[in-house]
Amino acid sequence: MAGYVDESSAPRGEGQREYLICAAIAPTAETEAIRERLRPLLRPGQRKLHWTDAGSGDRRKIVETIAALEPMNVVVTHLSEAQRKEERFRRKCLELLYFELVGTEVFDLTLECRTRAQDKNDRAHIVALQGSHGLDRRMRIAHVRGEAEPMLWIADAVLGAINDVHRGEPGYLRILEHTIVLNERTASSVVPRQDERP
Repeated sequence: MAGYVDESSAPRGEGQREYLICAAIAPTAETEAIRERLRPLLRPGQRKLHWTDAGSGDRRKIVETIAALEPMNVVVTHLSEAQRKEERFRRKCLELLYFELVGTEVFDLTLECRTRAQDKNDRAHIVALQGSHGLDRRMRIAHVRGEAEPMLWIADAVLGAINDVHRGEPGYLRILEHTIVLNERTASSVVPRQDERP
């Protein structure tokens, strides 16, 4: 089994913000077949699927395709007062994600590339967790560009569908709900001012 990780950040209610991480998990032997099912979703000239670029018709086609593929999706979020500490919140979410995935024997993760410095920080973070927090040393991460790895598009779509619930459009997430095996907030998250959570 291998996981493919994407992130999102979105406002939640008055003065709160949620940082979200999703890992799309699938058997390694099936990933190439899944990629072949995802690539036809690209529009002419498009290099990768991105939820925010898709119209309503495309979004429905995306979630229906993913639902039929039945990956397992693990979502970890951190809810906070709105502030500029997203890298800290990312680390909180990734830490919880790593430990959850180790418990299900998933040790190989691919994260979408960001900047070189940010990718370096991700690697330093997991090494620190393996050194001082007892994270299984078999856990490994790699960074890949989004257009080069269609498996990352699954996590992007799941997070997009979750965010759409908070914008009043729950239909996409309903189609994907059976693929989400864990949806958990970090222990240090604040209490929602109004429970908007899907």
